[in-house]
Amino acid sequence: MISQGVAAVFLDRDGTIIEDAGYIRNPEQVRLLPGAAGAIARLNAQGLRTFVVTNQSGIARGLLSQEEYHRTEQRVDELLRQAGARVDAHYFCPHLPELSGPCECRKPGTLLYRRAAEQFGIDLTQSWWIGDRLRDVLPAEALGGRGILLGAEDAPDISSAVDLVLASSPMPMRVAVAISGRGSNLESLLQALGPGSPAEVALVLSDREAPGLSLARARNIPAKVLAKPGDADEWLESLRTHRADLVVLAGYLKLVPAAVIAGYRNRIINIHPALLPDFGGKGMYGLRVHEAVLASGAPESGASVHLVDERYDRGPVLAQVRVPVLAGDSPEDLAQRVLAVEHELLPAVVLAAARAGRPVALPAHEGRAYDHPASEGRAHDHPAHEGRAH
Repeated sequence: MISQGVAAVFLDRDGTIIEDAGYIRNPEQVRLLPGAAGAIARLNAQGLRTFVVTNQSGIARGLLSQEEYHRTEQRVDELLRQAGARVDAHYFCPHLPELSGPCECRKPGTLLYRRAAEQFGIDLTQSWWIGDRLRDVLPAEALGGRGILLGAEDAPDISSAVDLVLASSPMPMRVAVAISGRGSNLESLLQALGPGSPAEVALVLSDREAPGLSLARARNIPAKVLAKPGDADEWLESLRTHRADLVVLAGYLKLVPAAVIAGYRNRIINIHPALLPDFGGKGMYGLRVHEAVLASGAPESGASVHLVDERYDRGPVLAQVRVPVLAGDSPEDLAQRVLAVEHELLPAVVLAAARAGRPVALPAHEGRAYDHPASEGRAHDHPAHEGRAH
């Protein structure tokens, strides 16, 4: 499941926000359930997108027309508006499989929710489903969100369900980390993303049986060696199975397939052991980077985190930490000092992404220069990252 954007609450209609009066043809039959408008108004006040999703098989049965359905929808909106509440949109399934054939939109199908996510920029993994029937909340499991079935002891009605939504903490951003070596940057992430963190490592991928995979396995984090690192389908199946929200290249040595970059556009980041746009590009990894810095006579080096696109180290730089080049530095000396700041910088960028819901540039930080170049933060024309194996 690919996800990004804001959280939402998906509400069933009949029996959840209005009285279940069967197939409503006359909008005057619509009655809001007690507390429904107030509960929705509280969701509005917290900035949560709110949607109504309903099965309307009466249309397929010939018991009401789509025009009659829409008049009822308008009446629901009118009553909510009079009570100071609103929903962002209504979605309905007019089908009945026995009459109109199978469809993906009839609950518990997920088509209407995916459509809302695309149209409104919803992060389904951060969203909630509320309804009075099991089919209303089963999509939450399929899409990685959370469901509340009304009638339970802790949620007898929509007002109680909204209490649970507003009292909950956001679900952590699920991070997939790709490595090729011992995984020191992975280890720094695992240490930073402890209990209560807004992000968690949900998957570790590698192009080989890398030593760093043991860090994941020791914590019962899924760890996978890609059989064909150039196969986009294998990548995407793994990322979707583990509902990755963010992909972090932390010393990953192979090209990321273009289809993966396209599918996770602006949600793949890479840590690079130099100050981009200089000293980036194909083959610039490991000691080669530090040798190039020293050979250039540059007075400083550092670490960069950037968004990944189809060209090597080309994506916008989100943050950098500068490290002075000292007299007598060997490539190994410089590499050690740069790696130390990588271990600070990468977790800081991931945590900022988790709090913002997407990768963001880090602001200037006291005591540590988290620079974030704008247009100058783009480097050479070359394909997606091929890193080095820290």
